[in-house]
Amino acid sequence: MFSPSTSQAPILFGSTKPFTPPAWQTKDDRVRGGASQSYLSPIPSINSARFHGHLDYDTLGGAGFASQFSPVIAPPTHDSSRNSNPNEEENGNSADDRYWDLTTYDGIEVKVDKGGDGDMYTFILKDEVEKEKTQNGRGRAGMSWEATFRAHGRTDNEPAQHSEKENEEVMDEGDNVFVWLPWNGFKATYRGKAVEDPGTLKKERIRRVGLMMRSYYGNQGGDFSLIIHSIVAKKAPADSAGRCSLM
Repeated sequence: MFSPSTSQAPILFGSTKPFTPPAWQTKDDRVRGGASQSYLSPIPSINSARFHGHLDYDTLGGAGFASQFSPVIAPPTHDSSRNSNPNEEENGNSADDRYWDLTTYDGIEVKVDKGGDGDMYTFILKDEVEKEKTQNGRGRAGMSWEATFRAHGRTDNEPAQHSEKENEEVMDEGDNVFVWLPWNGFKATYRGKAVEDPGTLKKERIRRVGLMMRSYYGNQGGDFSLIIHSIVAKKAPADSAGRCSLM
């Protein structure tokens, strides 16, 4: 049975690394004329955050998305996994030179509250910074690496459920759910569409992480809410054989 790894691992967000400040960036379908809206609200009392909002798919004829992205500058850390240009402070270089090096790990573990809404969520990694701007001043969309998971609210005795859209393996522990997202579960996309021949995820230069809700062309919508306790890069549990199962 899968159990969360207890070996030393870099905490990207949560626990000792607050989700905010700085604030996460909102990227909703309103940039395309939609009406969806999302928020990433910190919960300081438990060192967690709530990703929530409203997903609308009527305005855009079935399509809709709402997302939050971490700033390019992650919260200050002294982890060896967090790298930067050694001359950055001295020369005043931009934050574009900062990144996470996650090459020694096998994937991402997202710890969420067990009382999920049952919706499908997308976890996103960015290994490049969108420097070019559109005419309205917004950053142009770059390629994303995405893995999906469902906010399970089931009991300990219910089996893990998977679909073609889900890449995750899940383990329940008390009031929390640990979602294991191995590197091979991340797929390259551009504006929500699969990218052919994308190369490989640059695990040595992870710049941002993101959370997204998609309508899947009218298959889900309305209010959504997910409490996230931590986002951590980890080695695959030795007893998982590359897959984690519900305890």
